[in-house]
Amino acid sequence: MSTARPGIASPLLWSTASSLGTQALAFATFAVLARLLGAPAFGLVALAALVIDLLLVVSNAGIAEAVVQRPALSEDDADTAFWTNLLCGLFFCIATMAFAPLIAGAFDQPKLTSIIRALATIFVINPLGAIHTARLTRSLNFHAVAMRNIVAALVGAGVGLPLALAGYGIWSLVAQRIAVIIALSACAWISLPWLPRLRFRYHAFRELVRFGAYIGLSGTLNQINIRIAEVISGALVGPVAVAFIRAGSRIVEVLNQVTYAPFHQIAMPLLARSCANNEELKATYLRLSRLSAFVMFPAFLGCMALADVVVAVVFGPGWEAVADAIRIFACAVAAAQMNNLIVSAITALGHSGKVLSWTATQITLGLLAAWAVHKWGWQAMLMTGVARGYLILPYGFYLLKKHAGIRFRDVIASVRPALCSAAVMAIAVIGGVTKTAGILHNAFTVVLWGTCGAGIYLGVYVLQDREIIVQMRDILASRRKITRVGH
Repeated sequence: MSTARPGIASPLLWSTASSLGTQALAFATFAVLARLLGAPAFGLVALAALVIDLLLVVSNAGIAEAVVQRPALSEDDADTAFWTNLLCGLFFCIATMAFAPLIAGAFDQPKLTSIIRALATIFVINPLGAIHTARLTRSLNFHAVAMRNIVAALVGAGVGLPLALAGYGIWSLVAQRIAVIIALSACAWISLPWLPRLRFRYHAFRELVRFGAYIGLSGTLNQINIRIAEVISGALVGPVAVAFIRAGSRIVEVLNQVTYAPFHQIAMPLLARSCANNEELKATYLRLSRLSAFVMFPAFLGCMALADVVVAVVFGPGWEAVADAIRIFACAVAAAQMNNLIVSAITALGHSGKVLSWTATQITLGLLAAWAVHKWGWQAMLMTGVARGYLILPYGFYLLKKHAGIRFRDVIASVRPALCSAAVMAIAVIGGVTKTAGILHNAFTVVLWGTCGAGIYLGVYVLQDREIIVQMRDILASRRKITRVGH
């Protein structure tokens, strides 16, 4: 009997395809632009993007997530969600443009004003496709979402790279970011040619906001929680430190998007559909936990082992400090995998208020810890984030047991083979890289020890858990059923 149900396998394939294609294109563009522009210019735009990213989560107000989560979605609900999102975006666009000089002053970077004002247009563009995308996600139509993301990455590269080569500097990064958002919204309309009607229902608005407000605020706090070091470094150290942190986090984001994001993208809709049956909910959660750990842990620990040579290959001279960021971020992999999946489960069960309180606790601890150690540098601030992720886990497991009936020991059992195997692999790769240092070219070192590491990981894993082979085989076999997803 299959252990990987089509309800997970088919959407997971499209979600993975989206992440692989999108991240390959986006990261290649990112790396080339980083080499062309250098850390100071890159850090300046990263600061502006940090501000926009934090405010964008607030402006979205969790409305799209509320659309995905609702048991039943009427056209009144969808229309109300669209206009609510658009009005929020318009408000934030105007407010951000007005307060841009104050934000730039807070970071003591006057050049930020014009960059922030240009990027503020994203607040209006993003809502145009947000509800369309939410409806596609709700129906598990990840084929359309995958194509949308890949096209947007291509458009971003097509705009940003020529401008950078033509000497437009920081504005090539700004144009690339705006082009991606425009392409995402346009593709969402093409994938789902739904035309919102000009109507607004207060009852629908109240229900959407009641759920979405918690998610929106929680998402904002989560972004701050993740990027505390960037915020404080930007204010106290300068854009170069932000560039190093951002470059390191970008590599980690690629790993996250390729390994965990496909699971995260399908987790809430799948778990929400399982809420009526507690046993089904537990089985779905543990299956997602096991499979996500299987692909996530070796990727992160392998990158940690290869950090120095990866940075040399991708970014070149002047970016060596990025390896420190990669190693520190990679140490948080187990906490990140567990925390994120717990949040998806609690949200799917409708307890968005619990998610907010949990995130608020993390942000409070994170700000205090980062501020306390900032005099020791941005590396110390990143380390506090790793420690915080593990310290907050017990509360997450308490929520998971209380609301979903899923025990701590069952979750640990689902990830233990992956964690042990990845640790053995990392030790072997570090030893191999050390022995061949100065002998092999950096790119060849990455290929050689990356391949050897993958073989070591799979060999050690199969000794502990042979059933994973059946699950992965069933996922691949489900390709024939993908076209029926969402019908």
